[in-house]
Amino acid sequence: MTHCVEPPRDSGLIEALKLESAVGRSLFEHVRTPVVVLQLGLIEYVNPAFCELFKIGETNVIALKFEDMINSRSKNVFVNWLLKESLDFNKPLYLDFPLEPPSSEIRWINAKFVRAVWDNVPSVLCFLVDVEERKRSKEVEEQLRQAQKMEAVGRLAGGVAHDMNNVLGAIMGFASVMHAEMPDGSQNRSDVDHILSACQKGRNLMLNLLGFARKGKYRLEYFTLNAKVLEVVDLLKHTIPKKIRIETNLSPNAIEVHGDPTQIHHALMNICINAVDAMGNSGKLAVTSDTFNLTGDMQSMYPDLKIGTYARLQVKDTGSGMDSSVIDMAFEPFFTTKPMGHGSGLGLPMVYGTVKNHGGAVILESTPNEGTIVTVLLPGSKTTSGPLNLLSERRTPSELNRATILLVDDEEMIRDAGKRLLEKLGYRVILAEDGRDGLRRFVENKENIAAVMLDLVMPVMDGEETLVKMKKIDSDIPILLASGYSKEEKAEELITLGADGFMQKPFDLQSLKNRLNEILQLDK
Repeated sequence: MTHCVEPPRDSGLIEALKLESAVGRSLFEHVRTPVVVLQLGLIEYVNPAFCELFKIGETNVIALKFEDMINSRSKNVFVNWLLKESLDFNKPLYLDFPLEPPSSEIRWINAKFVRAVWDNVPSVLCFLVDVEERKRSKEVEEQLRQAQKMEAVGRLAGGVAHDMNNVLGAIMGFASVMHAEMPDGSQNRSDVDHILSACQKGRNLMLNLLGFARKGKYRLEYFTLNAKVLEVVDLLKHTIPKKIRIETNLSPNAIEVHGDPTQIHHALMNICINAVDAMGNSGKLAVTSDTFNLTGDMQSMYPDLKIGTYARLQVKDTGSGMDSSVIDMAFEPFFTTKPMGHGSGLGLPMVYGTVKNHGGAVILESTPNEGTIVTVLLPGSKTTSGPLNLLSERRTPSELNRATILLVDDEEMIRDAGKRLLEKLGYRVILAEDGRDGLRRFVENKENIAAVMLDLVMPVMDGEETLVKMKKIDSDIPILLASGYSKEEKAEELITLGADGFMQKPFDLQSLKNRLNEILQLDK
């Protein structure tokens, strides 16, 4: 049986199909294809196949506007498309869109529009094909493809950031020593200031890359999103244009999340700054928080999330909005719609990586000229407690005379820079080029070694294995971990194995001094 009735094709204007309603009803009553007849945009007739597809009666839709059954995002596309195409309606028109009749579920359909005359009135015949399953399969396939692409780019970004942090670490280390040895007011000291400033900017860029790559959560605490929102809003109030209003509606019953508060703060700041940039000099930025319970029947809408309770944050702006092509690219690194020199394209990718790294999800909704809503979901913590202490409870004696530090790193330039930094702080230094070499030197000199600085990612024997073996030899030896990045949860895991602290590369003289003072309990 034919699935649709088509007017004859020719090279000129196609004659409209002429049907009396009684003939049309008889013709369409038994076809399996859902059919709708439109007159002036209103539904004049639907056949039983349409009613069966949407599980409704004919009276539910007769005399309704067809466009009112299309959701708001697709309605503008549909109306603009139909108005434009109908000016030259000399061929069947096709369009995919979601249709939602009253008291029915929304379904994606493919519609074919054909000119007709129904009871002597100019009309349009709509032949519908249910493409819901095909659309869903395509979306799942696209989600998988996108996830695989983001994972591959993330691995690349993480590797690049790790190597760049080693390079920046050497530059920052030597520059810090030079800076400390130069007299105030000298031109050379001013030049070194610029070098250190450039290293700081490079470090921030690498932190964004690591956030996108989902590498590392170094300071894990229990906290509420409300606390981070208030911090971000307080900073924004002093920097954004005065005509941009900030409104907050934060749930008083906010649940705690477990993660790195600094990274989450950075992610929220990036979201808000993007929103402010989209609004220009005026607009409204609305930030809301509440609790979201993800149940089993909702999980298909959030395939990356586990069933459970989430802290939910929404940031809504009244800016220029984005079309679907921009939304599809928004989380990809280095993609930006900002003018040259006004953005690196790493803000939203960093947000995506950070939130995914915390077991959550980011949902982006936007319509051109109507603004954007960014929703962040983070899993709620099952227990509450204070901050995780990155220092073990055991402390070494505070009186140390020219203590010896064992520095273990596979990068020669990092070892050389680290040696200069440590010697400038008054320590003796023993160098080792990998974990196995470090373990050997530790055994040979353990009576004289006050602390160990240990790189995490090394050939032959990595930092984790070296840490465990050193602690078996001397459980009281303070060990400070250092890395350009850490695998997800690795920093916390190694702290529980006995590490006394973690330092993110690159670091300068002062930050190294402060951290060593902490683990050795020296006066600052």
